[in-house]
Amino acid sequence: MGDVKAICAIALYNLRKWAINPRIYLIFVMVTLYLHSILSPIRNFCVQASHNITPYVFPFIMSHTNSILLIMLGIALLFCDAPFIEIDQPYIIMRSGRTVWALGNLLYMLIASFIYFFFVLTCSIALLSPYLEFSLDWGRVIGTFAQSNVAPQQNIFVPFSFTIYNAYTPIAALLISFSNCCLIAFIVAMLMFVLNMNYSRFSGILAAAILLFWQVVVTNTWTGFTKFSPVTWVSLSSIDTNGSTLYPSLLYIHTAIVSMVILLSLLCVFSIKKRDIDILKSV
Repeated sequence: MGDVKAICAIALYNLRKWAINPRIYLIFVMVTLYLHSILSPIRNFCVQASHNITPYVFPFIMSHTNSILLIMLGIALLFCDAPFIEIDQPYIIMRSGRTVWALGNLLYMLIASFIYFFFVLTCSIALLSPYLEFSLDWGRVIGTFAQSNVAPQQNIFVPFSFTIYNAYTPIAALLISFSNCCLIAFIVAMLMFVLNMNYSRFSGILAAAILLFWQVVVTNTWTGFTKFSPVTWVSLSSIDTNGSTLYPSLLYIHTAIVSMVILLSLLCVFSIKKRDIDILKSV
């Protein structure tokens, strides 16, 4: 029980440091401005058409290559200071032990990933208010966008994919998209943690950048590459739902995610056990 409390305390301590870190505010402002830019045309359409939209835009936003790149860039910036060893951390490591400290940081990265994408989700809803309606169906506006070319004509760049509209219920699409985003962000964070711990801070940032731009390459080349592009899995448009495409299935994706989470978690714990503690300047 003492170890569990220590793990939670370490995670919460890292979260509390957000309040005094300008980089965190910059990330959330950047995301808000981007979401405002792509959602404003949808608001304008709702005004012109006198119709409200249901709050299920998030899965479509996260199926757009540029949106994935820019929003996941926020994750890279959020965790660019991994492994979070600042001047106060050696004392915490000495008191808690290396394994507990590593687990506390893993919990922090998981919670931080959830908070980040919960912010993206709630912001995508808030920016469409007051032109919202609540329904268990996709609604008239999203249905119109998904089944016609009205959206491009209105300069709406969010890709309202008919594949998503037809294959998922709104709640299922929201839950799967949100959970995939959080878990992929967690994987990117752990990868940065391991590389920064064992090599240099630049190595983790470089690896994250490669993963982000690889999804752009995959989207614009061969569908089969999607199986080897974890960041692309946040897009529901890149998931095979009936076995008729080269995209990975949801089972494949979730199996791969669980495997990577286990492997990277072990590497995070073993990395701190094998390395000297070097204090890094806060970013």
